[in-house]
Amino acid sequence: MPVSLTWELPNVFVVATDHVPAKTVAEFIDWAKKKARVSFGSPGVGTSPHLSGVLFASRTGLDAVHVPFRGAAQTIPAMLSGDVDFALDNLASYVSTIESGKMRALAVTSAKRWPTLPEVPTMAEAGLKDFVVTSWAAFIVPAGTPRPLIDKLSEAMKKIAADPELQKRFLVTGAHCMASTPEDAIAFANKERAMWKDVVALSGVKPQ
Repeated sequence: MPVSLTWELPNVFVVATDHVPAKTVAEFIDWAKKKARVSFGSPGVGTSPHLSGVLFASRTGLDAVHVPFRGAAQTIPAMLSGDVDFALDNLASYVSTIESGKMRALAVTSAKRWPTLPEVPTMAEAGLKDFVVTSWAAFIVPAGTPRPLIDKLSEAMKKIAADPELQKRFLVTGAHCMASTPEDAIAFANKERAMWKDVVALSGVKPQ
C-alpha cells in the first residue's frame, strides 16, 4: 500500500555543442529530419532514458537509433565525439557538462522548469505536450497496514518534504523531494503504468 510519493528526478534533453547546431527542440527536430537518421544514447535497454528517446522519436516522427551504454560515463564521451546525436538522460549526470558549455540543454522533462536550470524550458514549453517523464519513488507499506498508521506516516512524509535543507540536498543530486496522499500516489502510479506500457510496446523490448 503506497503511503506517499517521496522524490522525482527528471530527464534532460541534451546535445553536444560542437556537433549539433540546434539551440531549441524545434531546431533539433528540423536538423534531425534533414539528417534523415539520428542516434541517441542511454544507460541501457528499458531504462527511463531509453524509453524517453523512444517516446521522443515517436512523437516527432524521427528515425532515431538507440545506442545503449553502461551509463552516462560512456554516453557523454560518445556524444562529445559526435558518435551519438542526443540523449534524454537523468539530469544529475549531465549538470557538469552543461555548465561547462560542452553540452546544451534544450529541455527538461519535468512538469515545471527545474530550479537548478531555470533558463531551460520544459518539453511542453518546447512544443511537445504530455511529455512529463521522471524517475520517482514512493514509500510503501504491506497490504493490510491499519489506515491510521498509513495516515500518520503520510503526514510525517509531508513534513519531511517541506524541510528547506532537505530540498536543497535533493536538488544537488538533480532530484526533488516531495510528498503526497496515499490516494494521489496510487493514481500517479496507475497513470505511469499505463503510459510506460505503451512506450515499452513502441520500443520493442520483450520481458525476459
